[in-house]
Amino acid sequence: MRVPSRTGSLLGAVIVLTTLARLVLAFAFPGFVAGDDVEVLQAGFLRAFGWPYRPWEIRNLLIPDLLVAPVLRLAAALGITSTPALVSAASVPFVLLASLNVWLVFRLGRRWLGGDRPALLAAVLYALHWIPLGYGSTVYPRTASTACILLAALLLSGESGGFWREGLAGGLVAVAFAERYSEGIFLLPLAAVAGLRGEDRRGRAARSAAVLGGFLGGALLTSGLEEWLTWGRPFASLAAFARFTLIERRSSSLVASQPWYWYLWRLPKWLPVTLLPLLWRARRVRAALPAALCALLPLLLLSGIHHKELRYLQGVLPFVFLAAAAGAWSLWEGGRRSAAAALCALSVLVGFKGINFLAQKSMPAVQAARALAGPARGQTVALVQPWAFGGTIYLHPDVEVVEIPYPPTAPDLERAAEKARWIAVYRGDLAPDLASVLDRRGFTPVGDFAWGAGRPVALFAAGR
Repeated sequence: MRVPSRTGSLLGAVIVLTTLARLVLAFAFPGFVAGDDVEVLQAGFLRAFGWPYRPWEIRNLLIPDLLVAPVLRLAAALGITSTPALVSAASVPFVLLASLNVWLVFRLGRRWLGGDRPALLAAVLYALHWIPLGYGSTVYPRTASTACILLAALLLSGESGGFWREGLAGGLVAVAFAERYSEGIFLLPLAAVAGLRGEDRRGRAARSAAVLGGFLGGALLTSGLEEWLTWGRPFASLAAFARFTLIERRSSSLVASQPWYWYLWRLPKWLPVTLLPLLWRARRVRAALPAALCALLPLLLLSGIHHKELRYLQGVLPFVFLAAAAGAWSLWEGGRRSAAAALCALSVLVGFKGINFLAQKSMPAVQAARALAGPARGQTVALVQPWAFGGTIYLHPDVEVVEIPYPPTAPDLERAAEKARWIAVYRGDLAPDLASVLDRRGFTPVGDFAWGAGRPVALFAAGR
């Protein structure tokens, strides 16, 4: 189906502008969000250049192997040797995948909603929302896993012809699953979507089974073979993840558990409330059923997991906006055009507002790490939340990093001062008892770093 020139031009303009915006954000905010992005980069540098790093045992390294390491090698071959430039270059594949996601949302809208205008609306709502726009400028894996989920959904909405589409869609879900194991939540709704297309009960069951079969076959490669090559055992990191998350109910976050209703409680943070009337209207639109399945089932499953983050909703959002676009178009065709237009315009503005989270990235800590890179060679540095400093990315490979538990206490700082010649802590945590430890141990301030809304960092050196 050919896209009308005006619609294609508008979609192209949205994709180009948001791609440029993400590139600017990637280079303008060289800090980190919570540590998952640092893990991806460190594993990428390990694979590309052999930099010393031991990945966390619960991580599958498919993303560093396929997206990060090749870009780092290419950048190095082109003469880019600066670590900050390499870090920014590593985000380029994710920026491009985020743009692909916008196009995929449009294509899904055309298939499911039956028109270019509701499809374009869904793509615009998605493209300008702070979560896909902001995280699409980072190396967070869910940008890539969302592309796999959307491609799978698009395959399942295409013309039927054998079961190869369903099998390939299941394989794409397996890739998303390897990229972040929680994305396995989309297997159930996508199998249900496949079942909607069957001509009879047996045909529907066969199509759903083909999705499951494709997933199992893909998992043998993306989780079985990949983890065997990485850890020496098939499904090693999957087993470690299941033990860490589902059995031990642990998390690397400071807040390990949230109540089941957390996503509902935080709904105004991730969903423009002006979309709620459109989502309610969508219940009348039969064509919105696949989008509703792919939004509601994963959201319910994510609510059952003890640890929750707004960024975990990256794969859910495209389907939420597709359902909202269906409701908006129903309202428009029902004659309430002013209401539909106003709600959509407000939703774009409200959805964009959260982009300021990027200003809270750990730019001050990255500044401190870059300042330490030369003077600390061959020495030991003690850092609070080392991920905020980029782990070992900005420091020379022979620098030993000691982690100071967060929030730091005087005994923690005493132990760090026994080993390290450099100590970096957040300025706001530097209570009198901590300052007293540093002064008594002979540490003097040598740097203070602040940038945007990131937490300022104080750097101390011993014997000066």
